[in-house]
Amino acid sequence: MTFDASGLLIFLLAIVPGFVAQQSRHSIVPRSVLPKTVLEETGEYVLNSVFIHAFLLLAFRLLLSFTNPSLVATLASSIEQKKLPYWAWQHHYLIILYYFVSLLTGILVGFLRGTLSLKQPVRNWLINSAWFGQLLFKVGIMSFLQEEPVWCGVFREQRSGERTFVQVKLKGNGGFYTGELKYFAILPDSEREKDFYLANAHYSRSQQDEYTPIDADGILLNSGDTESIEVIKRLYP
Repeated sequence: MTFDASGLLIFLLAIVPGFVAQQSRHSIVPRSVLPKTVLEETGEYVLNSVFIHAFLLLAFRLLLSFTNPSLVATLASSIEQKKLPYWAWQHHYLIILYYFVSLLTGILVGFLRGTLSLKQPVRNWLINSAWFGQLLFKVGIMSFLQEEPVWCGVFREQRSGERTFVQVKLKGNGGFYTGELKYFAILPDSEREKDFYLANAHYSRSQQDEYTPIDADGILLNSGDTESIEVIKRLYP
């Protein structure tokens, strides 16, 4: 029994668009705090690639049917005669174009999936629908839950133009910091100490004292040093 390296190479090339889509999605949506196995990661690449190739093959088929019907006929004949590799070599320019388009499509699919994951328009529409709320209540579902750290769910900006401000009370007599939340670490809830960064930060020794601006671009804090954090959301046009 011999090992066919060409089949493995074709498979790897075929799932590259899915890999690109996944990386594009992660540029918008953070990775899961729970590590995935190699099988789970590869499965997502394959599913993304199947969707991309199915869409593009249909699109190319329709496009060539209108622009070059004879090319579609020769392709069908090559498949019937099992001469597809020969046809592909003769039309390698078309194969290269298709693969380049599949990579670009992977980027767009990743952006789309990431945007939908953040905005969740279908989920939000269902939650705000009275009939759907009644349906959930009848079946005993009180609300939708999400698998994400509480830290991320509270700090993450949910709407366009939304900005998050916090007032941090330090442990002991450390005083208070306030400012606009710019960055925060996405870690599991089991991780008690998390870093976060405030811009335009101000400091006060106590709640009765006035806040004074800090002579710095911002301040990096750790939740392990805080007693409480007040969160304020503001919408700006």
